[in-house]
Amino acid sequence: MPADTPPFRFAVLVHSDFVADEVRRETRALGWDIDVFVTTYDTARRDAERCIRNGYDILICHGGFRYDVQRDHPQKTVFIERTDFDLLRALLRARAYTSEVILTAHRDEARDFDFMEKITQMRIHAIRYAHHEELERQLERCYARGLHMAVGGGGTARYMRRLGGQTILDAPQPSSIQQAITRAVNLMEARQRERTYTENLRQLMRFSREGIVCARLDGDVIYANDEALRLLGVEGQDDLRPLLPDLLTEELTAEGKPRVDDVLTLRRRRLLVSAFPFHLTEGRGVVIFLRDVQSIRSLSRKIDTLARRSFTSRHEASAILGQSPAMREARRRIARYAGMHAPVCISGETGSGKELVAHALHAAGPRADRPFVALNCAALPESLLESELFGYEEGAFTGARRQGKSGLFELAHGGTLFLDEICSIPPAMQMRLLRVLESGELLRVGGDRLVSVDVRLVSAANHARLAARVQDGSFRLDLYYRVMGLFIPLPPLRERKEDIPLLVAPVLAEHGRTPACLSPAMLAALDDYDWPGNVRELRSVMDIYAQLLENDAPDEDAFREAFHERVGLLPYPGRPLAVAPLRPEAPAESPSLRERLRRCRDEAVRDALRRCGGNRREAARALDVGYATLRRFLAEMKAPADDAPPAGGDA
Repeated sequence: MPADTPPFRFAVLVHSDFVADEVRRETRALGWDIDVFVTTYDTARRDAERCIRNGYDILICHGGFRYDVQRDHPQKTVFIERTDFDLLRALLRARAYTSEVILTAHRDEARDFDFMEKITQMRIHAIRYAHHEELERQLERCYARGLHMAVGGGGTARYMRRLGGQTILDAPQPSSIQQAITRAVNLMEARQRERTYTENLRQLMRFSREGIVCARLDGDVIYANDEALRLLGVEGQDDLRPLLPDLLTEELTAEGKPRVDDVLTLRRRRLLVSAFPFHLTEGRGVVIFLRDVQSIRSLSRKIDTLARRSFTSRHEASAILGQSPAMREARRRIARYAGMHAPVCISGETGSGKELVAHALHAAGPRADRPFVALNCAALPESLLESELFGYEEGAFTGARRQGKSGLFELAHGGTLFLDEICSIPPAMQMRLLRVLESGELLRVGGDRLVSVDVRLVSAANHARLAARVQDGSFRLDLYYRVMGLFIPLPPLRERKEDIPLLVAPVLAEHGRTPACLSPAMLAALDDYDWPGNVRELRSVMDIYAQLLENDAPDEDAFREAFHERVGLLPYPGRPLAVAPLRPEAPAESPSLRERLRRCRDEAVRDALRRCGGNRREAARALDVGYATLRRFLAEMKAPADDAPPAGGDA
């Protein structure tokens, strides 16, 4: 027991001055200053009430009245226990005067009177009582029978004194006093913890986005947070009582059945109401949760927006612009294939819009509300690609996350997995990918159990490059057949230049510009260029041009800066293109832009053939064009270079 004065106010209520002196002596020995009051059966309840009003935290009681005080203040009453040893000590003192004695005890006390008789060799007449009137009547009967000595507390002593008898008081042991103070301190510390917890809980409920009301079923409101007051349109907690019948149901009040997610219109506001019963110290209570239906809808829209920014498709078929026959065919295939489960392979050059088509396929099909997960297979090394696709278990490798990680197949479960540049998948992983596509099950890296997945595969690749990898054995033929279930070819921009005005307009509109900022000469320059970067390159050029403009009028200098100086360097190393200043009418003796581009292209073709030893397929890959395109270039060249390869150089 610590010697410091407790940080609480305790009042000790005892039945006699004798016991009061014992308590004072013990508490002072502990170094504590605790107030001790002597009371009686008649005054104990009033004295206890006065102590509570005066700010005492705990009432420590010794005497038969303690049960009355406890009924009035159940959370603030602690007993100094009356032990059998206390009674035996008093009985032995009484034996010096008589061999027959009255022993008083409250009915709630467990006493072994037979054992006490054997120990003390006395005849004990036990009086068990529930209230002091009963004690007084039984003492009168015993006294009338000739029993004039009693062992008990202050109340017993006062009644016996009136009758003319004597009483030996039972004083508590020092250890009982210490234990009572310890229990009082523990009770107050627990109460402080509860208050802190309750205050924290109130703060949480105060800032909750839900309205929360705690009430008794009889209508008394215990607590209501600010959101509940706002939703119910009242000023204070007391104003909620008339509204409780509308928030409760007969099943809840009569049978204790909760009310879950009911829509209720109250004071012209639609509310989602849930109510649950719970037990209070006194009676039954209910906790009510309120949400504004309109706010739930707004939150739902926000969640949908966030979801669309993550694993959902962001484009529909209407976003695929172009009226060329090839693009109309592409949109037709998207509409036809969207509802199928078969894999789709989208073929096209870099920047031609393959991922846009994949998004549109997903958005138009029955999996539109499920995840859309995309991965560029060429962007990751083999070790990372495996863990990204199939996931891994905890401890699978150094640096692995705790609890492991789900792979993209698992994240796309029920939806679509888009694998761009699928021809870049290393041979060692192709068998694993084929097995997942065939069985619908995968094994995480470091795992020992199969995970079922339901995924529609959409892949993208330059088909000429993919076919070349199949021919040289670096891409499995069985996997090729699996991913090439349905086919959507996308033409390069140079083969659908009639779509350039349609593609340019939305880019300009993003910056508040219109097609009027492009002169006929500028449109002719865009049409003359072959766009090796396809739509992506066109968008980039137009984005820069629109940002350089000061108004919606054509600006040759800005166009030259955005277009000529950018695309004048063709995507072939070391082949810069010197471009003359843009003029509506170029001098007759100056070669046209188309002719200049053609000359640079021809030189690039010759250079690639030289570096590839005359192998036209390798040269086509080096130029990042299809083999058929290279053959068309060669056919258009007026005369082959002196060191050009012979016709048999395609091997």
